[in-house]
Amino acid sequence: MISPENELDDLTSWLMILERVVEESSNMVVVTDADRRVTWVNQTYTAVTGWTLDEVRGLPAGARTHGPLTDKRVTEQLGNTLRQGRSVSGVEVVNYRKSGEPYTLLLNIEPVRNIDREVIAYFSIQMDVTERRKLEKSNAQLQYHLQAAQRLLKLGLVKFDRVTQQLKWTSEINEIFEIDKSTTGGSLGDLRKFVAIEALPELQERIDKSLATGEEFDHDFPIVTTNGHRRWVRVCGVPERQDRNWRGPETWTIQDISVYKELYEQKRLNNEKLRIMVGERTTRLEEANRSLEVFSHALSHDLKKPVRHMASFSEIVKSSIVAGDVDAAMVYCDKVISAGNRLSSLIDGMLAFSRLGRKGIHCCMVDMRKLTTECIGEVSASFPSQAFTASGVDDLPVVWADPVLTREVWSNLLDNAFKYSGMREVTCLNFASVESVDGWTLSIRDNGLGIEAGDALDIFGMFTRVDADASISGDGIGLAMCKRIIQSHGGRIWVESAQQEGSTFCVYLPRTAPSSGFGEI
Repeated sequence: MISPENELDDLTSWLMILERVVEESSNMVVVTDADRRVTWVNQTYTAVTGWTLDEVRGLPAGARTHGPLTDKRVTEQLGNTLRQGRSVSGVEVVNYRKSGEPYTLLLNIEPVRNIDREVIAYFSIQMDVTERRKLEKSNAQLQYHLQAAQRLLKLGLVKFDRVTQQLKWTSEINEIFEIDKSTTGGSLGDLRKFVAIEALPELQERIDKSLATGEEFDHDFPIVTTNGHRRWVRVCGVPERQDRNWRGPETWTIQDISVYKELYEQKRLNNEKLRIMVGERTTRLEEANRSLEVFSHALSHDLKKPVRHMASFSEIVKSSIVAGDVDAAMVYCDKVISAGNRLSSLIDGMLAFSRLGRKGIHCCMVDMRKLTTECIGEVSASFPSQAFTASGVDDLPVVWADPVLTREVWSNLLDNAFKYSGMREVTCLNFASVESVDGWTLSIRDNGLGIEAGDALDIFGMFTRVDADASISGDGIGLAMCKRIIQSHGGRIWVESAQQEGSTFCVYLPRTAPSSGFGEI
C-alpha cells in the first residue's frame, strides 16, 4: 500500500503536468494542501494579483490577498464548508492585488481525495469579475439617468382647429422639429413632412387602426428636423366619438424621446456585452473544469495505477530475493519495468497534450494530396509487414489549415487505421473529400475492427479506449489531440463506424481562417 505521504509526493509530481495543462488558462488556478496552504498557482494568478508562486507558497490561502473589504463572514463560511469536505461553487469575495487595488473574485474549490477518501489537497478555479460588476453598476446608473430624463423632459402640445383645419402648437414643438420660433402653427402636412420616409407606412397604419377602433394612439417613430438631425418622437392622442364613428383627436402630445432611445440602445449594448462576457467566461470556466476533471482522473486512476503496480511488484521482488527465489524476482522485475514504461508513456502523452495549449495556429493553403502521401509513407514504415492499399488520395483538395498540426491529425488517424486493421490480410485506406460553401469535409475510411455506435463520442476523450484488446498499443490520447487541433481551426471531427465493419473518420475544416475565439489551441 502507498502511504498518504507518498500520495502527497505523487500529487506534487503531477503538479508539473497540471501546470502545463492550465498555465494558459484565462482563469486563476490555485492548489493548496490539506491545511489550505498554497502549494502552486498558475501564471494567470500572478498576472491578476501580482503575487508570484514563491511569494505565496506555504502561506494560508488568502493571506496575501485578503484586505479591509474582504467579508470575514464569507471567508469563515467558506472555511467551514471545506473543513466538512464539501465543494465550494460560485462564492464571491473581494480580494486585493499586490498593488493594493481591490478586485471582485468568483471562487470555485474542489477537494482532492486519496483512495481512502481523505482530503489531501484542494483545487481552486478563480475568476476576476471586477469588470462585469462595473458594467452592472453602469447599467444601474443608466437606469437612474433614464428615470430622471422621464421626469424632466417636457411635452410639446398640438391642437387641431376643426373649423380652420389648422394646427396650433407650443414652443416645445419648435425645439423638437427645429422650426423657427416665430412659427406657432401650420397644417397637418407641415408636421407630416418631418416624418422619416421609412416610418410613413406604419404611422398611417396605426392612425387608421386608432380611428377604426377608438383606441388611444401611442406610437414612436423617427423624424428628420429642419436642420437634418434625426430624432425619435412619441406621439399620443385619444380619438373622439362622432355619432357611431371615431374622428381624430383635437389634442396631441409630441415628446422627443431620442435620449430614451439612446439610453435604451446603450443599455441593450451593455447587456449584450455582459451576456457575451458571461458566456465567454462560463465557457472558459467549463473548459478549465473539464481539464481539472481529466487531470483528477489521471491522478486517481490512469497515472497512479502503474505506480501502485510498481510498488506492489517491488515488494514481491524484495520478498523473493530474501527467500532466495531469483527466478521469481526476475519475473517481477520485468513487470516493474513494464509498469514503468507504461507510466512513462502516459506522462509523455499527457505532456504532449498539454503542450498544445501554448501553440498558436499558423494557417496557409495546404495541399492535402501531398501531405497525405507523406503521412502514409511515414506511418506505413512503422508497420513494415502489413500490406495496404490507398485510394482517393489524388482527389484530395488544397485546404486552409496549419500544416504542422494537420500533419499531426493525419498521422494519428493513419496510425489508428493501421493498428486496428492489423488482423486483416490487407489494410484498405480510402480517402474522400466533399466541398461546401463554407469549407471542406475530409474523410479516411479503413477496414479495421470498427467501434460500437455508442462509443463514437467517447473515443475523443483523454485516456479513453473503447477496445479492450491489450495487444493493440495506445494510451487514448491521440484522438483527444486530434479533436483539440481541429476545434482550434474552427472545425470539428467525428467518426462513423460499426463493429467489424471498419471506421470512417471525418474532419470538417472551414474555408477561412478561424475567428479570434480559435486563435490558440
